[in-house]
Amino acid sequence: MLVTHYVGAYINLIKSLNIIITGTSSGIGLALTQKFLKNGNKVWGCSRGKRKIIEKNYFHSRVDLRNKKEIKNWIKKIEKQSNNKIDLFISNAAQFVRKLHSLDNLETIEDTIKTNLTTPIMISNMISKIMIRNKSGLIVFFSSVAVELNQIGSSTYAASKAGIETFSKVANNELKSLNIKVATIRILYIPTKLSNQLSKKEVKKLIKNFKTNLFKNINSLLKKIDEIYHSKAILKKNIFFDIKNK
Repeated sequence: MLVTHYVGAYINLIKSLNIIITGTSSGIGLALTQKFLKNGNKVWGCSRGKRKIIEKNYFHSRVDLRNKKEIKNWIKKIEKQSNNKIDLFISNAAQFVRKLHSLDNLETIEDTIKTNLTTPIMISNMISKIMIRNKSGLIVFFSSVAVELNQIGSSTYAASKAGIETFSKVANNELKSLNIKVATIRILYIPTKLSNQLSKKEVKKLIKNFKTNLFKNINSLLKKIDEIYHSKAILKKNIFFDIKNK
C-alpha cells in the first residue's frame, strides 16, 4: 500500500476506484467529483438536472432521489457498468428548507426526510450488497453541526442528519467484519448553495462559537475520506466531528 506524508497542499491518494456520489450538480458533490476524476477514478453521479461535467470517466444520470424506482434503476445500471465493483459511495445530496416547524408543510417535511435519510439508507443497502461480494468498500455520509446547535428553523433537517449518524454507527458495526467501513463526517461550514441560506452574520457567529473547522474546504474533506479509506484498522469511531465546543 502506498504511504505518503501530507506536506503543504493535500495530495489525493484515492486513485483508480469506482465511486458513486449523489448530488453532483453543485457544491461539495461537484467539487469532489472533479477532484476524483482528475486523479484517474471513475465516478457515477446523479442530480435532477443535466450533467455539469463532460469527462469520459464521469457517468451522469438524472435521478429524483425521492423516487424509489428511479433509485433502483440507477444503482442496477451502475452495477453493470462497473462490472459489479463499487469501492466508494459518498452520500452528498441533501435538502434544507429553513422554516419554523409549525409553518412547514407535509410535502417539504417528507421530501427532506426522504432526501437526507431514507434515500441514503436505501442506496447504501443496495451498494453494500455489491461491496460484500468484493469484501471491501467505504460508505460515507455527510452530517451537519445542526445536530448539535438546535437552531430555530432547522428541526426536520437536524433530525434527518441525527438519524443518518445513528444509522451509520449501526451499519458500521454490522459490516466491519466484512471489511466494509461506514463513516459519517459532520461538517461545520463549507460555502455551498445549501449553506448560503445562512446569513454572513450567522456564519461568523457559528465559526466563532467553535474551536475548529477541520473540514473548511474540499481538500480537507478529501484528506479525511482518504485517511478513512486507506486505514487498515477497523473503524471503531465512525463519526468524524468537524468541530469542538469552546
